[in-house]
Amino acid sequence: IKALVFLTIMMTVFVQGLSARWVAKWLQITSSEVTGAVIVGCNSLGRTIARLFQEQEESVVLIDTDPEACQKAEEDGLKVFQSSGLDPDALEEAGIESMGTFIALTSNGDVNLVLAQRAAEEFKPPRVLAVFPRTGESANKANKTNKIKVGQAFIPQFPVKTWNKYINEGQVKLGRTNFKEAGFSFQQAHFQALVRSGEVLPLLFRRRGVLQVVKASEEWQVGDEIIYLLHDPRPKLLKRLSGGTQSSRLALEKLPEVEEIPLASASESSGKT
Repeated sequence: IKALVFLTIMMTVFVQGLSARWVAKWLQITSSEVTGAVIVGCNSLGRTIARLFQEQEESVVLIDTDPEACQKAEEDGLKVFQSSGLDPDALEEAGIESMGTFIALTSNGDVNLVLAQRAAEEFKPPRVLAVFPRTGESANKANKTNKIKVGQAFIPQFPVKTWNKYINEGQVKLGRTNFKEAGFSFQQAHFQALVRSGEVLPLLFRRRGVLQVVKASEEWQVGDEIIYLLHDPRPKLLKRLSGGTQSSRLALEKLPEVEEIPLASASESSGKT
């Protein structure tokens, strides 16, 4: 009888161990495939990202305390809650528990960190991001916050006010590009050079069918589809004369500034490899 009891205990522990690993693996896969986003910040950039999610048939909700900003989002046909991103009831109503991404991109980096940390602690979305600088006090807060996996959105030292201004003044184009196996290193080097120069801001990317917000630490892979903003500082009159669009809604397109890789860049990249 003792042997039978011991065997039963051992089998129970063994089965539970296997099932626990299987469940953990299943949960990890499932969480990585959860789509949709809750965006705190109804500024121009926030509304642009929300429209992109919506156009890709993804669930997206905006949250902001500014009634004027919320009205602009509603006029764009976006779902919005006029509330604080710290309000757990508002986050629950926004559906954060079923969303794959939470991102805070107000113009205040410290506030964004607090918002992201609170969302990560209370709701644990698969992906939590915030726009914040990497200097001084914010850097110290970021180091503490990163213990609960809050990622820096888009690029290091992201100038959110500058890009909001570009969007407001119609000085941007909306582009998409695909990283292909052939010439991947050249394409990646060219794209990253445009990002470093401040000409390009990567916003979203699709990998294995899942649409995600770009992290500052993102490592590109073959097959990634990237949606980005390109700074186009040409005066409006010049854009009109050259046939540029005057629509307030940006059209997603392949842009030659990104697709056409200069020979000099390709030669330099090949020399390094």
